[in-house]
This record gives sequence, structure tokens and C-alpha cells, in this order.
Amino acid sequence: MINNKQLKLLEYIKQTLDNLGFPPTLSEMAEEIGVSSKNAVFKMLKRLEQEKLIERDSTARGIRILNPEGDMVGPSGFSVPLVGTVTAGTPILAEENIDSWVNLPTTMVRNRKDVFVLKVQGESMKDAGILDGDMVIVDPKKEVRHRDVIVALLHDEATVKRFINIEGRKYLKAENPKYKNIHPKSEWSVAGKVVGVIRNIN
Repeated sequence: MINNKQLKLLEYIKQTLDNLGFPPTLSEMAEEIGVSSKNAVFKMLKRLEQEKLIERDSTARGIRILNPEGDMVGPSGFSVPLVGTVTAGTPILAEENIDSWVNLPTTMVRNRKDVFVLKVQGESMKDAGILDGDMVIVDPKKEVRHRDVIVALLHDEATVKRFINIEGRKYLKAENPKYKNIHPKSEWSVAGKVVGVIRNIN
């Protein structure tokens, strides 16, 4: 059983998902239902989740509406965050790094939790079929192996490259002879494995 304010919040989330394709921020929810703190909204979301009316993950706007059977509404697709500029010292899926949200077919990705999309800039991966302006689908949970295409975080920037690991010697390979491979001398990390590519055909 939920109260009127929780019901109003649920309806607002549904309406925003229907109109925009992605859920509102905590600040937007707080303003809509007339509460003063994000913590109050968080408690309401927890209650809706306990009632199996929504499903949440660890992303900034990772909220999905469930039907009475506990299945996701809208089986044709789900929303994932489109990451823009990566702010130094913040998790890649921090709210300030998310530009917008992208709808993906449910058949495109098996593991939806923490999956995100990154827009490719440049032609360094064109020989791998990844072009400037494409969007790559990234799964942080996938195990990364030698020759996988990954998103790496280097100098607080996200870059798409092929991961090479030969006898413990690791570097990032460009798939275009005009671009140099990257042999990181400073600290870097793997943000996730590229599991798909989205391209707009004009």
C-alpha cells in the first residue's frame, strides 16, 4: 500500500518516461511532489521499489516502471544513460556526466544494469567499424580480454580503443593507421567493454 504522495511520484515518473523516454532527476521529483529534500524522494522511491512498482539500479536515473507481475513495462525497449564529458574524480555514471538518455531494444543487451552509451569522437577506430559520431554500448560488468574493444578512462577522458595484453604488457590499440597506439604511462582504468554500436544513417 502506498500513500497519495508516493502515488503522485509514481505517476510523475510514468509520465516523464512516456514523454521523454527517460525518468526525472531527484531534484525534479522533489519539486513536482512538493518535498524539500532529495532524501525524502529517495525514501519514497525505496517504498515504491519495495511494493514492486519500480525497479532501480545504480545509475543516476536508473528507474524502470514494473507492471503488477513484476515485469518491466514497455518490453520493446529500455533507457540507458548517454555519457558526455567525464568530470575528474567522479564515477562515469555520476549525474553530472550524463548528457541524455537513449532507448535500446531489450534484445540488444542482456545485462542492463550499469550499461551506458558513449558517443564516439574521431576516426581512430574506423577499421573496426566504429565511426565518428557512432554511439557505442558499454557494459562495465563484462570481463575484458585481449583484443576486446573497450572504453578506457585516461587523464579523466573516455577513449574507445582495442585492449591489447601480451604477456602482461598492456596498451590501447587504434584501428586506423593514421592514429598512434596509446601506451599509458600514468594511471588509467577500464570503464567497460563495448558490446554494440549504434549508427544514425542519414
